[in-house]
Amino acid sequence: MSSLPADPAFRRPDLLRLDYDTYRALPAIANSDLSRLRDALDGRPPRTDGGNGSNSGALSFGTAFHTALLEPTDYQPGQPGLNDTLVWWLVEGVKLNTELNRLLEAGTPEPSVLFTEPQTGTLCKLRADLVVDAPGLPYTVVDFKTTNARDADHFRWQCSAYDYDRQAAFYTDALGAERFLLVGVQKSEPFGVFPLEVTDQMLAEGREKYHRLLRLLRAPATAPAYRAEAVQAAVESLGLSGEE
Repeated sequence: MSSLPADPAFRRPDLLRLDYDTYRALPAIANSDLSRLRDALDGRPPRTDGGNGSNSGALSFGTAFHTALLEPTDYQPGQPGLNDTLVWWLVEGVKLNTELNRLLEAGTPEPSVLFTEPQTGTLCKLRADLVVDAPGLPYTVVDFKTTNARDADHFRWQCSAYDYDRQAAFYTDALGAERFLLVGVQKSEPFGVFPLEVTDQMLAEGREKYHRLLRLLRAPATAPAYRAEAVQAAVESLGLSGEE
């Protein structure tokens, strides 16, 4: 369980109810933008998806699962390439976990948040899967990940390798969350569900990652020379020029 921000003047930002297109249009930096910058720094090709994880425009399985779990009335069955039965099977698997079902019933799904990151002064945004702010419960953020992980230990490894720890720290710091849960949901048999309590160590490692990327975003000229062009292109693609 994480501690609240030390700044006594800290005030949790409002949870906004925005549709996804409106959220995407907000002129602020999201965790996914930091992933694009990280890709440039690591020499990976630029991402070309439209925000749902698919290059073809088809609805991704992960997006379908999140809709079914968090906003079931918005779920549209019969989408090309999607197995509706499997999607709902995974949803039921999550709800069989007593604690997760309780959090789903108590929480606010898909809230959007605008905030200024204090160390760099960067205007940022996030869209959480689930935020639980209820009497008798710690202020909790829950993020669900469909995964091909073999087991809970493999999913824990993925949380670091895929920078889920960075996302957890980014969201935790923005919201002053007292608890962050990453939940892995297997997409294939045995369809396990792996709730992972994000530790202080994971948050510290994730915090270091996002701070580094935000600093680079503001000063792309500090990137290693052999990545400078790709980093500058990534920064410009976000509508920024950086600061010298």
